[in-house]
Amino acid sequence: MKRIEQGDIYLVNFGRKYNSEIGKIRPAVIVQHDMLNRTLPHVRYKGVLVVPLTTDDVITEYKITVSKRENLHKDSFIIANWICTIDYTHILFEKGRLTKLRAQEIEELKKRICALM
Repeated sequence: MKRIEQGDIYLVNFGRKYNSEIGKIRPAVIVQHDMLNRTLPHVRYKGVLVVPLTTDDVITEYKITVSKRENLHKDSFIIANWICTIDYTHILFEKGRLTKLRAQEIEELKKRICALM
């Protein structure tokens, strides 16, 4: 089982789009705490908290810009209010990690997510 860390950005298969739900294969940032990520090999249900990225410059106060770098080929936007749980098997590891958020980007994302509650 591949190891994931908070802040990693991988391609994720979100499946078929339904109404306003996220769909298709797209980058997503792992937001789940690393303590939980380390338990994944030992638990039956392998859910992972992620936030999808989009290249559409949507208008929302929950948007965080991620500049293109490494294997993330376009400027993208994390939309914090799209947080969701996926099964670990939906992460497309064969494509490799696209990039990793910087520490300040992770902290900003955590603030935006907490503001939703």
